[in-house]
Amino acid sequence: MTGQGEGPARSGSGEGPARSGSGEGSREETALEWVDPEELEPPDDPVGDAIREANVRYAHALAMADANALVALFEPDGAIIDGDGPDALGHEGLREMAHYARERFTDVTFDIDVEWTKVDGLDHTVAYAAGTWRMGFVSRSGRHAGERVRSRGRFAETWNRGTDGTWRLHRDLTLTREVDE
Repeated sequence: MTGQGEGPARSGSGEGPARSGSGEGSREETALEWVDPEELEPPDDPVGDAIREANVRYAHALAMADANALVALFEPDGAIIDGDGPDALGHEGLREMAHYARERFTDVTFDIDVEWTKVDGLDHTVAYAAGTWRMGFVSRSGRHAGERVRSRGRFAETWNRGTDGTWRLHRDLTLTREVDE
């Protein structure tokens, strides 16, 4: 059990194991030392790194409404599922979404912050990611024409690793969306 402000336990105190009992049948106990989590080295995470880097390209493709760059990140049956708007299903749907955005928005910004990734324990060709997104744009028409509109929310993604080793989006789920003041 940790006290307030204490980090996780790490075995070994540098003084060797503590011993209990004596003679035959005794067992060794390992002393525990509290460690600040900030001092621990992050584990290597090549899958997480690949997904984070792909999300940088994804945010850029969305901001630029670049259909070719967007489609390159998705599997052929990949999709953006948005609870508040139309879904973009498959490569054709993704192209239509990019065209829609290019026609209706200007000065688009899009940022994605991947908070965690995890490879599926049963199928190592599947990985998951989740985090937050922020978007801003100036609408070309409608009631917000000429105004800067900002929104933010949370997302969850499913990624599949292809036979070429490349991770591609299978599903991007918009979980929440709200106005970003």
